[in-house]
Amino acid sequence: MAKKSVCKKNQQKSHTLVFGLTADPIHQGHKQVILNSFTFAKQQNLSLEKFLLVPTYQPNLIADKQRPRTAFNHRLEMCELVANEIIKRYKYPVYVSDIEKQLFLKFNNKSFSFETLQAISAPHKLFVLSADHFAGRWPKFRKWLNWKQLVEANGLMIHQRPGHGINHGFINRLRDINSDVFVVKDLPTIEISSTLLRAELIKHEKPDDSYLSERVFKYIQKHSIYAKSVSSTNE
Repeated sequence: MAKKSVCKKNQQKSHTLVFGLTADPIHQGHKQVILNSFTFAKQQNLSLEKFLLVPTYQPNLIADKQRPRTAFNHRLEMCELVANEIIKRYKYPVYVSDIEKQLFLKFNNKSFSFETLQAISAPHKLFVLSADHFAGRWPKFRKWLNWKQLVEANGLMIHQRPGHGINHGFINRLRDINSDVFVVKDLPTIEISSTLLRAELIKHEKPDDSYLSERVFKYIQKHSIYAKSVSSTNE
């Protein structure tokens, strides 16, 4: 009888999804990840409290990533524009958090994902990540600070991408730590290179609407965010 009660309680958990991104700029590929997260949750009968977009402030960078070029306040505002688009069209509870800026101002140090997640006050968090962190014999995720504790405390929602395999043995190991490790697959994805997208914007070329939302593009134009003379700051 007690076992049945625990099962029922697990079904009633309401998750908060946390998606960390540089958002330089936030593009339609990011938006598709958000939409796929809600679609997957419905398919799996997962209750979602909210979806948090968390733009990085001073990230600890892995080898294949570049430091954000654009000031944090602009990246935060572009995230707000996309969140509002989703709320208006789909009624999904998508919000934007400046928690990484708060942590930097408080501790004057770069943010690790483990610490950012600890600072977000919400039960049953699921960290949203791309499958490329879980590919190969030695997945990059193993290099993250306190990765085991991160999974134990939060759970994961891993989004597969075309051309990126996934180490299923490692995924099973993660599920031994926390059963709330989900792999999102067989849903539409939009593959976009942020580097190439920025190159188009620097040349004042308008990207295809399937790559960048109209509101974000107009915001970029208004503030000359990717003009060659504009330097990166985090004010």
